[in-house]
Amino acid sequence: MTDTGAPRTQAIAEIQEAASAAAAPEVIVLPTLSDAARRACQDTVRILAAAVTGRGVAHLALTGGSGGMALSEALAPLIAAQPEAVRRAIHLWFGDERFVPAGDPERNDLLATPLIAAGIRESQTHRLAAPNEVGDLDEATARMAHELMSAGVAHGGFDVVHVGLGPDAHVCSLFPGHPAALAVGVPAVAVRNSPKPPPERYSLTFEALQHAGRVMVVAGGAGKAEAVRLGLGTPDVLKAPASCCRGEQTTWYLDEPAAASCGVEGR
Repeated sequence: MTDTGAPRTQAIAEIQEAASAAAAPEVIVLPTLSDAARRACQDTVRILAAAVTGRGVAHLALTGGSGGMALSEALAPLIAAQPEAVRRAIHLWFGDERFVPAGDPERNDLLATPLIAAGIRESQTHRLAAPNEVGDLDEATARMAHELMSAGVAHGGFDVVHVGLGPDAHVCSLFPGHPAALAVGVPAVAVRNSPKPPPERYSLTFEALQHAGRVMVVAGGAGKAEAVRLGLGTPDVLKAPASCCRGEQTTWYLDEPAAASCGVEGR
């Protein structure tokens, strides 16, 4: 059961049906995680630049973890090479965030630092409020949900969402069997008692992820191979949340060890 009041079985069905109806993920395999991240970032910049040309604004959600670090490192010089009009029209968001003090090494938003240095505005970097800025995690999540709604990205406005992959096939902070993964009808959810520390987090929900224009899952290492297999399989939100992380278009960027179990050749 989630805080939205939707019955558990209904939420499971809604999330899995939406994933099943989405286009099948494309899989790109490259020798290393750095190569995979670089390819994803090249595609990201192309999509963001096209969005700015078409609408005057672009929205990108970043991820944390090893994939997020590789992406941030690869993305910064590509952003810096874009015209100022493109750089200043990009909004940065975060697929999930740890509810810890600003500047804490656990914060995913630290990965925005090189992108801001590359020319993205700090004022357009949407950070989760820190514990000293709000009463609790619920208030921080509510504020972020309001920002998402106000910017028009709660139900389909993300041009690109970067997603890392946990060895347990979790994405963002949506973990296997955790009630927060079943939140429906809202773009963001407060996550408590996370199986991975720290225990309190915020996450985008499948409601937001499944309406994104492009979801990019980036993963590397043999330790992720089983999660890759599950994530590319039949949607099962309880066993493998990654299998339900499918937007209008979805691409998995993998290194060779991570792709070992999915039978896809490198290209």
